[in-house]
Amino acid sequence: MKKIIILLLMISSLLWGAKVTQLKWKSGEKFSSYLQTKNISLSLLKSLDELEQQVVGEIQGGQTFYEIRDDKGTLVRVLIPISSTMQIKLSKDAKLDQYRFSIVPINFKETTYFGSVNISKDLWRDISNQIHNDKLILQIKKALRNNLPKLQNGDNISFVYAQKTLVGYLYGSPNVYIIKITQGTKEQFIYVDDEGIGHKEPYETVSYMTDGPGTIFRSSSRSSVSSSGIFSMPIRNPRITSPFSFGRYHPVLHIYRPHFGVDFGAKRGTPIMSIGNGIVTDAGWLGGYGKAIKIQHSGGYVSIYGHLSGFRISAGDNVRAGDIIGYSGNTGTSTGPHLHLGIYLNNSPINPMTVLEKGTSVVDTIIDTVTEAIGNERVAETKKIPIYNAIKYRDMLESDINNKTPSYDWDKYESQRADAQLDENLQ
Repeated sequence: MKKIIILLLMISSLLWGAKVTQLKWKSGEKFSSYLQTKNISLSLLKSLDELEQQVVGEIQGGQTFYEIRDDKGTLVRVLIPISSTMQIKLSKDAKLDQYRFSIVPINFKETTYFGSVNISKDLWRDISNQIHNDKLILQIKKALRNNLPKLQNGDNISFVYAQKTLVGYLYGSPNVYIIKITQGTKEQFIYVDDEGIGHKEPYETVSYMTDGPGTIFRSSSRSSVSSSGIFSMPIRNPRITSPFSFGRYHPVLHIYRPHFGVDFGAKRGTPIMSIGNGIVTDAGWLGGYGKAIKIQHSGGYVSIYGHLSGFRISAGDNVRAGDIIGYSGNTGTSTGPHLHLGIYLNNSPINPMTVLEKGTSVVDTIIDTVTEAIGNERVAETKKIPIYNAIKYRDMLESDINNKTPSYDWDKYESQRADAQLDENLQ
């Protein structure tokens, strides 16, 4: 026990003076090039397995990442988020004078905050000037899309929301829980559901049709993409050999194995088709993916086709859904011929099977159970679904207002933020 305490004290002394820098990954920069710029031996790459090489090959230009240096300026940590929950971690082993590679969960901090803004000029400008969190404005706009009254000087808007931070920096978009609009003596609460949609009551009213006994389902908007099948399959007679995974923890090796895509079994030379209309942004060698193609689609989607044997298109070409763009192969880090399909939405990997035409991962919400037959005719019914913790957050908001809790100013947070805090990301 004494040795553990001494070790923790040594780590603390090394990292309390750490300096965290938030950076953007350079467009077109390879992971190997980044290592060279930081004087990290390329022997690190030899320790990576196939899936790890695929992950580093999926780092996107513009991706936010973090470098952590000690008080002597030595690079001791690099954190590269690769999804909403997982990150690449490079950590320096001082004794061996070398860096270790691992994929670990993102240890962000999430806290609930209060905000209250008196309207003086324009609602959005006032929130920006007083709260200094532009992503919060986007979430409030979404919640008030169908519930925003005409506001004037002297009106007030108050809200409770949760915000994540990572090594002292804002991370991701906030989740707004509840909003209160006060106009003189008139008050209106807006209860926000888990999809960010605002409601005037602490429940959501939904309609459905039923014609007899059974369970009634309502597909949530999160699953509407998968049921609509906005993209077509990249290969005929698809056979999945490795599914998508954000990271399965290996109980023996104690490591995470993410797989940001779906592998389809395919003989060498099998035609590969574009899953949708778009423009080819890259057709060439892409790290562990070997010969690969990237296509930019509308709506912020990007598709990646890896381990190809050859191309039928070039960068800059416009393609349509179903066009043959290349042929399956075994190039790059691969144990046999197959196609790796990755799909990104706004630079974040998503499960391709949720947006492909034959996707099966529709998530439905049970809204009622009918126990007696209603008859032969279909009947329209409604159901009130309570918004999770709506009353709890309303009471929290009222308490903050009554106690005159000051709004949290993120500009003040940035100016007073410690360069680094000792947390699991730094250890």
